[in-house]
Amino acid sequence: MKRQAKKRISPQQEGCLLKLIFALAVAAVLWIIFSPGTGLLSLMGHRAELEQLQEKTAELEKENSDLQAEIDRLQNDPEYLEEVARKEYGLLKKNERVFDFSKSSPPKKD
Repeated sequence: MKRQAKKRISPQQEGCLLKLIFALAVAAVLWIIFSPGTGLLSLMGHRAELEQLQEKTAELEKENSDLQAEIDRLQNDPEYLEEVARKEYGLLKKNERVFDFSKSSPPKKD
């Protein structure tokens, strides 16, 4: 049986091979960092957006619970309902009258 002799590469070829491997490694790292949609920069942007959306969701959930508490109070507390009707809508009870004692300026004469 004949054995095949291993080919040795010259130092010049070895240097070129190392440069090629290094260039491919640099290209791979750059691709990992900057690739659109899946790169590290894109990932960091998505994480920041996720944090903002989570904060907004928490704010909206709190607002929702506050509004639900207001609805429950309006439906179940007649005194509160009356207070809101009087203050916000100027409603009166039957046989009530409003007297306005604020000083109004007299009409201007031309």
